[in-house]
Amino acid sequence: MTHGDLVKRAGRWLRNTLHCGVVFEEMVSIIPEIPDAIGWVGGKSIVVECKTSTSDFRAGLKKWHRSHGSEAALGMWRFYLSPPGVIPHTEVPGGWGLYEVHGRSVVFVAGTKYANAKRTPFASNISQERTMMLTALRKAQINNKMRSHHD
Repeated sequence: MTHGDLVKRAGRWLRNTLHCGVVFEEMVSIIPEIPDAIGWVGGKSIVVECKTSTSDFRAGLKKWHRSHGSEAALGMWRFYLSPPGVIPHTEVPGGWGLYEVHGRSVVFVAGTKYANAKRTPFASNISQERTMMLTALRKAQINNKMRSHHD
């Protein structure tokens, strides 16, 4: 399973299983963090980081927004998604959850399990999430203008 396959799977999982109304996959904006997938449901944000190797997982732990307090990063809920056995269960950071792709299923394995009625484990960087959404709206607006000029 490639990283791209996992990112698409994360997007579908956020939309179909966790019922996120808005989902971005590898959304690039002016903010420093580019989550593999992020979605929003009931005003709460959920970030999914996809890992295909243990070394990639460990390198991600050293990123600035991961090491400077939970408010520096995106996501009120934060999860890893990987093929089975990639991420050691004992290395999942506090508050994070680990889900694995088993065939057609996404299965909870370790850490914090998602529960939409439960208090979120993190305070997200709301300002950066807002910037990401505004970037998406700007892109959509530009695309609509371009389409209307061609009609």
